Amino acid sequence: MQPGSVVVYRERGQLALGVVQKISTSGKGSLELLGEGDKKQTVSRDRIFFDCRATLPLDQSPADRKRRLAELRDTIRHHAQTTDLKELWELLEADPAAVFTWQELAEFIVSGDEPFAMAGVLDALWSQSLYFKEKQAGSFAPRDMQSVEERLLQQQREHEKAQEQQTFLTWMEAQLQGRPPGEPPPGHRQFLSLLQGLALYGEGYDKRPQALQLLKAIGFQGKGQPWDAAFQLLVHIGIWQPDEELCLLRYHIPTHFSEEALRAANALPVFSADAADSSEQGALEDLTALETLTIDDADTNEIDDALSLTEQDGKLLIGIHIADAGAYAPPRSILDKSALARGTTIYLPSGKFPMLPPVISEDKASLVAQAERRALSFFVHIDHTGQLHPERITRSIVRVAHRLSYAEADAALVEGSTAPYRSTLRQLAQLAQKRKEQRLAQGAVVIDGDEVKVKVRDGIIATTLLSYNSPSRGLVSECMIMANETAARYCHANHLPALYIGQPPPDDTIPDRSDFPTRQAYVHAARRMMPPSQIGTQTEAHAALGLPLYTQATSPLRRYTDLQMHHQIKHHLAHGTALFQDSQLQVVAASAQAAIGDARRCERESTRFWLLRLLEGQQGEVVSGQVVRIQNRRLFIELDETLLFVPINNAPPLPLGTPVQISINHVNARRDMLSVKLIDSKA
Repeated sequence: MQPGSVVVYRERGQLALGVVQKISTSGKGSLELLGEGDKKQTVSRDRIFFDCRATLPLDQSPADRKRRLAELRDTIRHHAQTTDLKELWELLEADPAAVFTWQELAEFIVSGDEPFAMAGVLDALWSQSLYFKEKQAGSFAPRDMQSVEERLLQQQREHEKAQEQQTFLTWMEAQLQGRPPGEPPPGHRQFLSLLQGLALYGEGYDKRPQALQLLKAIGFQGKGQPWDAAFQLLVHIGIWQPDEELCLLRYHIPTHFSEEALRAANALPVFSADAADSSEQGALEDLTALETLTIDDADTNEIDDALSLTEQDGKLLIGIHIADAGAYAPPRSILDKSALARGTTIYLPSGKFPMLPPVISEDKASLVAQAERRALSFFVHIDHTGQLHPERITRSIVRVAHRLSYAEADAALVEGSTAPYRSTLRQLAQLAQKRKEQRLAQGAVVIDGDEVKVKVRDGIIATTLLSYNSPSRGLVSECMIMANETAARYCHANHLPALYIGQPPPDDTIPDRSDFPTRQAYVHAARRMMPPSQIGTQTEAHAALGLPLYTQATSPLRRYTDLQMHHQIKHHLAHGTALFQDSQLQVVAASAQAAIGDARRCERESTRFWLLRLLEGQQGEVVSGQVVRIQNRRLFIELDETLLFVPINNAPPLPLGTPVQISINHVNARRDMLSVKLIDSKA
């Protein structure tokens, strides 16, 4: 080897050619080379594998040197491509423990003095690892038969996948060019799944590199980040709609019931007391003579609670009657399993995704007016101090006499109303208020914030503010708390395993409402301080409600944990024993809580998306709001009409509660972007 010699060395695991420029004689020695790109580099001698016994003039021009090295590289590549490593492996694989130098392997293949053919064998060994495994630099061992077969199968799969991808790319090209694409090719779902994953999870997608490569191969030019482009592509080819509810896909929310579940739901008969079997007739208390009423939103179809008020032994008994959904979804049935998979009914602006098939949740089990329905009835008495006295829990038959909307119930509570149920509503409201005041005295924290309800129908976005001070909403809420507390007390007194809902107290004392200039500012501060509630089989006080025991059993049509509590209580009422043990309920709690958590996140994301979509049509307009939080010189504004929470940087210092005028600068609902500017304040 001398200056000008062409040598083979290793560069990033691959064979490379270089021309020796200088040889160091100090230490272990190193060589100064000019590589194939004519880049000068210093290489240690142990990286030099072969002297090709060819030389290039040191004064050769860079262009000529690069051309000549490329020619020699092509010669080596040609020899590598014609080297039959399989034949060599078949000769040597009987002894997989044997290790050969690359020169020894080359001598089996190359006859005579052919340095570039020798280099070709080395190139093949490095670039084709199917039959031989490099044990150490330049030394190889034949792979065993099983390993080769596995790698061949893997290669076959990769080849088939590459063919599938090319077919998919051809199909996509036809889609993008507006030509008839024909039927989707076999295996197309795996590629669409990559694009969908990128659009859904962005930078956090675990297959992002593969998805980015696919998006690049498709050649679609979208706007924004690659995940934005993936979404735009899927809309362009009709897989998704422009207003696709991505949260349903992101959280894997089931949107359809199986055929088996629908058949089971449709086959169940509508309840009739006359047609009930003998065991039910003895177990169900006939309460159809009670004047019961339901109060819900006007568009509610899942009616799972009704109220009554009667006098007994000089006491007013509040009856809270909860739809017996469990009669239609018994434990371990197909409908029970379907409900568990959902965890809860999901309410999105664009539609509802019920936990139970609508034929059950909106009809057969729903407490529709003037129809006999099974129920689980809780009777309670509120004394003059506001203390709750549970009287009894019973499986029952009820017939709702009046179905009211919140607006109708509020109107009936107004002085001068002549509604036939006005007296009942007023007494219920008074008792509910007395109970609420007693809970407040026990340390309950009431955070009454307004809510915004968003509905989307035929592309039209409508919003409604649900006021915190609706008397009937407060009445219903307090009655549900009474029933749930009664259920918790029943389970605890009877040593019955239950799913208890607890909430730790806040780390710091929540300031009094009077310490804040506006209710909205107080609501935002108090909510930040309250820790999340927890569900489990151990009793724990509920700080926000001011109760030592609490569970949830009032929404079995739309919440799976409530459905299981119904099963547990009903079984104990009938047999005096528990249906579920602690360990079983813990599994239910973990599974259902995860599903419910995803459902609530989906609801929040969808509501925010549609509110931002509404504001996209108001860019440049001025809207009102108020300062509800100040942190690190940033103002946080709650917009009056949408209740969206918006930060403003570099704004003048303004006190909490200050009314402000905000200009909507830029909105992109799909990218969750809202930019506003402070116009005016009334500080």
